[in-house]
Amino acid sequence: MVKHIVFGASSFLVVVQLALFVYNFETAEWKTYQSAYYQKLAQVTGDPEIAKTSLNVTQIWDKTLDRADRCTTCHAGVNNPAFEDEAQPYKTHPHFKNDGFISKHPFEKFGCTICHEGNGRAVTVSKTHGVVKHLDRQLLSGPYVQAACTKCHYELFSRDVYWPEADVLMKGKQLAYELGCGACHAIRQFGTTPTVAPEISNLGSKTELAFSLVHDYSHIESEDHVTRVWEWEHFKDPIKIVPGNPDALDPKDRTPPTIMPNWDLTDDEATALTVFVLSLRDPQVENIPRAFLPKVPSHEGFLQYR
Repeated sequence: MVKHIVFGASSFLVVVQLALFVYNFETAEWKTYQSAYYQKLAQVTGDPEIAKTSLNVTQIWDKTLDRADRCTTCHAGVNNPAFEDEAQPYKTHPHFKNDGFISKHPFEKFGCTICHEGNGRAVTVSKTHGVVKHLDRQLLSGPYVQAACTKCHYELFSRDVYWPEADVLMKGKQLAYELGCGACHAIRQFGTTPTVAPEISNLGSKTELAFSLVHDYSHIESEDHVTRVWEWEHFKDPIKIVPGNPDALDPKDRTPPTIMPNWDLTDDEATALTVFVLSLRDPQVENIPRAFLPKVPSHEGFLQYR
């Protein structure tokens, strides 16, 4: 009798779990966005049949990168010029229309997270946008996505190169030169090797965990304890973020405050420098295939900036 009860209860739970699975799938968040996109597309094209398109998770997977991106499940209009004036997530990617520079980076080849990082496999807003706990790398959006350009375009570190498409990164690079960051920090891309302060040549390639293990977030005002926030607040007020602990009871715990100068940076300047330090990458960690590098006759002129 007991076995029959256990079997019956177990069977009921299995049915409930299956029902929940079906319910969650049928009411999935991404279906709402994708359905709305097809309805909008039907209006744009004048073809009502498009609104009846079956809904599916779409995925860009390139075995060369060994990376799966499902972002276009919701951002379905990313490569459709007709959606330039739409709101997100239907909007055309900036700088795509009229042969903009993004059109030179086909999504079916590069995907999304090669530039935006974050979690390309998730299909909910909560797991893809904003700060998502336990991600190796947080989503880069707005000006911060410019920090990913240097994964392939090493020449952007050259003082003689200026890209208006990456204006915030260019401003950060110029500030780094003007403020003499390479006088204290080893910055391989600038050819500097001092040891007064920590090397930052590969800062942008560190995971959130690796960064947090050696950086104290206790003096950060923002609740978002992620690398870009720590760097931004540190640029604004270094001594506040790294005050040290010179008066610790145990001499072994005493640490001096940072020697980083306070440059009285504006918010825009702090953002630019944050984008710059996040652009400092380790090519071996990023492991970008050579086929993804810019199509130029020779790379020898800028490989020194890796």
